[in-house]
Amino acid sequence: MNLIECLMKTGLTRHESELYIALCREGELTGYEAAKVTGIPRANAYQALAALVEKGGAYLVERSVPHYISVPVDEYCKNVLSHMEEVVEIIKRECPKGPEPYEPYITITGFKHILDKMKNIIGEAKERVYISMSDNEFAYIINEIQNAVKRGVKVVAIASGKLDIDGTIIHHKAKAPGQIRIIADSANVLTGSITESENDTCLYSKNKPLVELIKDSLKNEIKLAQLGVGVELRAEGDKENEQ
Repeated sequence: MNLIECLMKTGLTRHESELYIALCREGELTGYEAAKVTGIPRANAYQALAALVEKGGAYLVERSVPHYISVPVDEYCKNVLSHMEEVVEIIKRECPKGPEPYEPYITITGFKHILDKMKNIIGEAKERVYISMSDNEFAYIINEIQNAVKRGVKVVAIASGKLDIDGTIIHHKAKAPGQIRIIADSANVLTGSITESENDTCLYSKNKPLVELIKDSLKNEIKLAQLGVGVELRAEGDKENEQ
């Protein structure tokens, strides 16, 4: 994602984004000068500058010929975040709740959306998280795991290679790259594969039978990993009941 695309994510159009960058780079400009340095047709530039002022990205300097200056980047970003917090609170407060979910199986498509879900599952965990994937995939969620450990969440990882994360119980076992399975608090499960592609697909659910099925599968993986390194077998189910 380039700078223009990032600015557009804050609510600016492409022309407004280009003009904001030009004002940041050049300093104070008239509408004519802004059109000239950006290559935007003059009529469109004046219209976009007016909208940029309205959206909080620029200030109008009243002179014989009006000039425009950019709102400083730090101030603009701070304002965007503040306004977005207000928007989020309104959405949370006023969006209809609807009927209680029946715990469906949800297909999540696209690497970015899957990664967001992985991070949210770990970030919202309160008691324990079980994760099975190769070292390649763990690199995406190291920060979330470390934060979970700091919150007192028990994190158990089944990983290939030489993964080592402080405070995490790690069982080493050969894992095919791309395959992921996560269970949090015995209530949420995410399973599927990722390759950093828009075509990546994973299944997410709170469906209890599926959660139990994946949990049993992870217990078996842990047992196989323990056998592989000669560690005495322990029943993960009994350990969970003791907590």
